[in-house]
Amino acid sequence: MSDFDEKLIERLKRLEREVERLQVKEQPVGAWQSYTVSWTATTTNPSIGNGTLSGRYVQLGKTVICAVSLTMGSTTTYGSGSWNLSLPKTSANNGIYYGGQWMAVDLGTTNHAGQVFLLPNVSVINYFLRENVALDYLNNITPHIWASGDVLRFSVTYETA
Repeated sequence: MSDFDEKLIERLKRLEREVERLQVKEQPVGAWQSYTVSWTATTTNPSIGNGTLSGRYVQLGKTVICAVSLTMGSTTTYGSGSWNLSLPKTSANNGIYYGGQWMAVDLGTTNHAGQVFLLPNVSVINYFLRENVALDYLNNITPHIWASGDVLRFSVTYETA
């Protein structure tokens, strides 16, 4: 093999490594990803049963946008104590509170809505502000008595560590 061939092969290897490095660095921005949401409570944990619980998020730099959907089923149990719903990433420990929106549908009866508050350095959401109530926690009877077909959704934007 000639010097020219060896130099050409070495240069091609360097170019391949550079292409691989750039492919890793330039992953698609804004690709939504699913994550497994954990639903717990301060006293007795609820169980999703035949309901559905799903979470999706996108991370842009250190900014995370998260959306969660919880639909109650006929075998869902609601636990006791305030509910916690897990986030895909822990929020930054920077003293800043983050916010989002939530809504609950009491099937065939009424709808509730409000804001979500996310504390610094947490991996769960449990602070919900609702209409005419200063600060509240969602649980088996708040904002209504939950039943099959009822829906809880929230979205929040926050900085991750």
